[in-house]
Amino acid sequence: MCLHEIVGDYWTGCGHFHGRYFTGITTDCGSPRCKTSASHMHKTAPNCGCPSVVTEDRRVQNLYRTPHSDCAQQSR
Repeated sequence: MCLHEIVGDYWTGCGHFHGRYFTGITTDCGSPRCKTSASHMHKTAPNCGCPSVVTEDRRVQNLYRTPHSDCAQQSR
């Protein structure tokens, strides 16, 4: 699947990543069965059965050395 760059925050205390926004930068996988690839074989078909799963290429903007607040509440 193609990689779509996403920028977000990462908490090392629990491994939680919170994506803020997609940058629009993609790495094409070149697969004819990937809906987001430029090599997609069904370019004109409106409802093909190819997967449209977005695989995230995560870029950390802010690094926190504590657990995320949602994860800290679950451990109590």
